Amino acid sequence: MNKLISLFIVTLSFIFVLVTEIKASDICEKEEKYSQAWYYNNCDGNILQSTDQKPIKSHLKQNPNVGYPYNSDEIPQDANPDYKILKHYLKKSINPNQWGNRGIFKIKKTKNFKKFEFDLRKDENVIQQLNKTALLSYLEYVDGKIVVDEITPKDRFGKIFKNKTKHPSHSVGKSIISYITGHAICKGYISGINHKLNDWPILEKTLFYNQPLINPLNMASGDHKIIKTKGGGEFINSNRWVNDPSIQSIMENEFKDSKPAKNKYSYSNVNTNLVASYVLYKMGHKDFKKMLNEIFVDKVGIEYDMIIKKQRKAKKKETTLTYGMHITRYDFLRIAVAMLDDWNNDTCEGKYLKSLYENRIDKGFRPKDNTKGMSNSNHYAGQFYVGMSGKGDVPIFSMSGHGGQNIVIDFENKKITAILAIHRNYDWMKLVHSKF
Repeated sequence: MNKLISLFIVTLSFIFVLVTEIKASDICEKEEKYSQAWYYNNCDGNILQSTDQKPIKSHLKQNPNVGYPYNSDEIPQDANPDYKILKHYLKKSINPNQWGNRGIFKIKKTKNFKKFEFDLRKDENVIQQLNKTALLSYLEYVDGKIVVDEITPKDRFGKIFKNKTKHPSHSVGKSIISYITGHAICKGYISGINHKLNDWPILEKTLFYNQPLINPLNMASGDHKIIKTKGGGEFINSNRWVNDPSIQSIMENEFKDSKPAKNKYSYSNVNTNLVASYVLYKMGHKDFKKMLNEIFVDKVGIEYDMIIKKQRKAKKKETTLTYGMHITRYDFLRIAVAMLDDWNNDTCEGKYLKSLYENRIDKGFRPKDNTKGMSNSNHYAGQFYVGMSGKGDVPIFSMSGHGGQNIVIDFENKKITAILAIHRNYDWMKLVHSKF
């Protein structure tokens, strides 16, 4: 009897392996060679196995870093990943299947995309970093032209990451949400940055009710006694990750009967998701989608489709939204150029950006490590970092996200640097700070 059971188990195991191999083969035959999905399914034959590298203990109880080095959603900021780990997370981050069944807003590309002018020069520092670090893309834009345009070489990550690759924005998307909010204000759906949040029933009996919009824009809503982690991502009482449940869910649970703490800067993903969801609520899905097309197709002139994601566990019909986006390298730059043009042409949206700068708040501390984009600036202005160290009172706006995503705009001198990366291990001071 025992022999029969053993034989049965062995047979099942063989069938499972055979089916798995056939399935993987089918995927590789179906998917376009060298596409994002092709690489993600290891069709290049490079199956990434777990190494003996131990997980970082400080992240074991937090999402999305649980399971590092290979089974988490993100690389922890304090990790030191090798090439295989970097490649694994690049493949994971650009894979559309990772979005699951979550709701998305898809903005479709236009044939009349904005074309750039080029006056290229080589930057040896950039080239060196592309060959040795997690850097994927570097663009420098000066006075209407791209002057440096470098991408990871093919013998590094270039077979996976290309011009048409949609890369996650991470918290760079927070700044883009703010820019979207400015357009909603200019269209009259919201009265301005001092508009009171007292007209959305789900906010009643929460700390956000009746606060001016500028408070969550400035990460100053007083929610810091409810958010656990320094990155603004985990609730104290529930341990839920803030980007998973809908805004409706967290207002009914974690924020129920809450009162605002002291009005001060305290970084929190909830603030951005609230602003994004509020704009969606005020406009409705139809008008919101129409506005997205007007912004990114008609004005920005994107070359490829882009994605804005809802919360992972949100219902499709719920009025809720995150700052998570997937955008190509040139389209990230196009968005920054649109901001630059709005500022210098003093459009309504440009006036909105200027009002954010006028209403910036001191972060209340000076970072010990000022060598990275996310921590370098001393002030915060409506989802943008401002006050770059050593640059004086100059309107230099920085968009910064997990993994080293970084876009910096010097409005007065008409300069932009745009960086995409897998991890924040490149020399930000050389590649960005020194340019301004």
